[in-house]
Amino acid sequence: MVGESSNRAVPAILAGAFEAYGKDESRTAVVSESGSLSWREFTGLIDEVAEEIQRESESGPVGILLPSGESFLSVFLAAATVGRPACTLHPDWAEPELEAAITDAGLSLIFTDREKVPEAPSPASPAPAGTDDDDPVFYIGFTSGTSGRPKPFLRRQKSWSSSFEPAGDLFSVRTGDVVYLPGSLQHSHFLFGAVFALNRGASVRMFERFDAGTLLDELQVEERGAVYLVPTMLLALDEQNPGPLEGVHSVVISGAKMEAHHWEIARRIFPRALVGELYGASELSFVSVNTDGESPRDHGYVGRPFPGVEIEIRDEAGAPGADTGLVWVRSPYLFEGYLGESGVESPIGADGCMTVGDVGSLGPDGLSLSGRASNMVITGGKNVHPEEVEARLAEHPDLRDCVVAGVPHARWGEEIVAFVVFAGYDQQPGGDDLKAYLRGKVASYKIPKRWFRVEAIPLTRAGKTDRSLDRLFEGATEI
Repeated sequence: MVGESSNRAVPAILAGAFEAYGKDESRTAVVSESGSLSWREFTGLIDEVAEEIQRESESGPVGILLPSGESFLSVFLAAATVGRPACTLHPDWAEPELEAAITDAGLSLIFTDREKVPEAPSPASPAPAGTDDDDPVFYIGFTSGTSGRPKPFLRRQKSWSSSFEPAGDLFSVRTGDVVYLPGSLQHSHFLFGAVFALNRGASVRMFERFDAGTLLDELQVEERGAVYLVPTMLLALDEQNPGPLEGVHSVVISGAKMEAHHWEIARRIFPRALVGELYGASELSFVSVNTDGESPRDHGYVGRPFPGVEIEIRDEAGAPGADTGLVWVRSPYLFEGYLGESGVESPIGADGCMTVGDVGSLGPDGLSLSGRASNMVITGGKNVHPEEVEARLAEHPDLRDCVVAGVPHARWGEEIVAFVVFAGYDQQPGGDDLKAYLRGKVASYKIPKRWFRVEAIPLTRAGKTDRSLDRLFEGATEI
């Protein structure tokens, strides 16, 4: 096993798990649709995968394009045991997006159940591995850049492992618990939940796909459970009209802002649970945690700083002291940087602070967000940059102009909509035609759900596109 019969050291992101499971390796560690594995069996699987990684390639990151389950998690952790970064690829990506991600991350080894995946013709820049023996890069995830092209980012092990103890204390996850992860492990919210749970000695229940009925069936008989969710999952659970789930003691929610109706549902379904809303970002990890609920005075409230996090509000020039401005964060949980053509590009300043462009204010009760500096839309917990979809629509021969935006939606947080200007009167495709045009060009969740025809796209006084919804909807006709 790792750290015993092999020559591989126990990585920082598994040290707590070996300690927690050391007294009873027969305890169940992971559960999925294909069955359950004890800690002894799961670490044996990790060892097998680690040997395969070393046999198949000498260096470089290890790609994962698998459904959520013990195979995905074992590859992720096996890569860490041999000092190689694991790179998680999204199963919903269209072919061009997947090819770009594989190329940019420099992947030559990918664990997948697909018959064929794109090859990386010439890696943009190999991901660093082992540049810091005490804290190696272990994770390559993706966050959309301004163009929408998946942008690889890097994390070192301690950026996660240093948060295990405060997160465990906050949510009371401990040995003997079962942590339910109904979302894809490609989403860092759920992937972190899996690794964190093992380090607390808790069993991990993973699902290949989210099904509200299946999750409720299991939670109704659970006696010591914690569950990770995004707000849209709460709504899906509520639609099943469940009774109170008394055996769930912690609910961890991230991916989009919790509104008043989300809090009401969470407290009704999980009456005995501590419900926590986590605000953060791929680059920042945890920033704040809200266990108070919706603030009647401040709808942008996202809680108090997570333990170990310092928050500053600065103006556009980076000067501190602004009442409302860019949210800057300093913490031990920050990422390493983006993987670009010239290597690792870090936006972290010399003072250890960085911002992802969110705008907010900081008061005695905590942090409040008032918007995003970028145009990014968050729908169902997934990030969509309108510019990417607009670029694809611009290639349509029957369109002269377009704007993609997000509108408030009770289920998804924001719904993707499009405003289009036709090139002429002869050919005017309908909404379904335009949806079909985008399929295969962008991920399905990025395709606008509703379409509107306008005579012209509104402009600001500076001649730039005016993305305010009031202006966009003026004279718009749904198609």
